[in-house]
Amino acid sequence: MSGDLAELPGQLAQLRELVREAHAATKDLNRAIREARSYADDLVKMVDAAAEASRRAAHQAGVEQLGAFQDHIQHEMNRSAAELNKAIEAAREHIGRALMPKVAALDPDAGAILVQFEGNLFDANVPTGGH
Repeated sequence: MSGDLAELPGQLAQLRELVREAHAATKDLNRAIREARSYADDLVKMVDAAAEASRRAAHQAGVEQLGAFQDHIQHEMNRSAAELNKAIEAAREHIGRALMPKVAALDPDAGAILVQFEGNLFDANVPTGGH
């Protein structure tokens, strides 16, 4: 038993060294945990920032697409309005020519006025819509 007691101071010193190493390892582990939490917090902030940037980019892209669509629709409306205005002007000119009599003469035998229009723009076989 005396041999066991003689080794006790050396074993006690080894035990103290192991406790110091364990304490240092615990400190290192706690520091690593704090760093990991800090990295996790930073990562969450980065993901949130990236998500917000993506949302803004998607919103901006949508706004730009809607603007382009609006410009296209406006262009088509302007083109259609210009075509309609040309057609209206052509119809006005046609109606003006059609209503301009070439000859207007009184037929005393028939008791009527004979009217002939320029260019045969009216079809005598089409009813006038009277009842």
